[in-house]
Amino acid sequence: MLRKINQQDASRDPANPLPNSTMNSIRKEIAIMKKCRHPHLVRLFEIIDDPNAEKIYMIMEYLSGGPVEWTNANDQPILLLKQTRRILRDVLLGLDYLHHEGVIHRDIKPANILYTKDRRSVKLIDFGVAHFTPPPHRQFIDTDDDAIDPTIFPAEELTKTIGTPTFLAPEVLWFSDDAHNLTPSPSYETFTPSLGDGTSNQAVLTRNATKKRLPITKAIDIWSLGVTFYCFLFGHTPFSIPSASNAYRTEFVLYNQICHEDWTTDQYMGADHVPSGGRHPKHPNREGPGAILLLEQMLQKNPRHRITLPEIKANAWVLKDIENVDEWVRLTSPIGQEEGEQLSTSWVRTARMKFLKLIPGNR
Repeated sequence: MLRKINQQDASRDPANPLPNSTMNSIRKEIAIMKKCRHPHLVRLFEIIDDPNAEKIYMIMEYLSGGPVEWTNANDQPILLLKQTRRILRDVLLGLDYLHHEGVIHRDIKPANILYTKDRRSVKLIDFGVAHFTPPPHRQFIDTDDDAIDPTIFPAEELTKTIGTPTFLAPEVLWFSDDAHNLTPSPSYETFTPSLGDGTSNQAVLTRNATKKRLPITKAIDIWSLGVTFYCFLFGHTPFSIPSASNAYRTEFVLYNQICHEDWTTDQYMGADHVPSGGRHPKHPNREGPGAILLLEQMLQKNPRHRITLPEIKANAWVLKDIENVDEWVRLTSPIGQEEGEQLSTSWVRTARMKFLKLIPGNR
């Protein structure tokens, strides 16, 4: 349930609320949720607008399994690696569909990943800060009854620092040259990524502020998913929040870490205590090092060097224990959207059951 607060004056058209109003935020969230027709995205069933009570009721799918629990009181991981892998796969599929539809979630984190009732799968929730940009295959095709109006998602909104601080990507935390002059934004020296050789692929950071902001794209979701992946593996975040009495100082230090500092690893990962191989593992084909190398590609400071969703879906660590990889890839790819087809409920049910059968064991 969300309370409707009309911030616009009486002369303004109610159908066109002010950009920063609560009503406009609700309107955008509803527009995006109406597009969420995927087994790994929470469903919106109905909207009830009660003008007398000044409330809007959003009737959504109830995910009784609750949020994914990933750490204990001692900041140690409680998920087995096989559980982390399957959760990661589910989120990848939901996020792949969102990106295909032109939606950037902007707030990927463990608290927004919930189990279904049977705990066999997870779903992404909370689209309150999500952003929409018409994807290329939708530019000239608008036959969908639930088509999103792009005018309510101005491009400049992407430059706002919105989301959960610990999970924000470096490019979101950009500072202009004349902004406070407190901390320079990172600039990225040219480097050639090399995968699987045990060396670091992190971009080298300099202390010179960038004059031009790097574009905010769907790569920010990859970064946030990488931070979430790290949390599941190690039971704590890769960039720690320092203890300080001044909240602004604490946030400043955290943002500086995200933009400028490398992350480290623990000796072991997961509740099953699998050796991580360290920050720069020498045996990439082993279970722990394979996860570290995937993290390496997801947590690139420069979004241009960050791994893409299709590349993550093709990663050997992600695909482990899937019996028929080609069938899984085919069944889990966003389909029919170029022709304006709908992802029907019957297809969702059929595909979900098929690709769950391809994955052995319970969650």
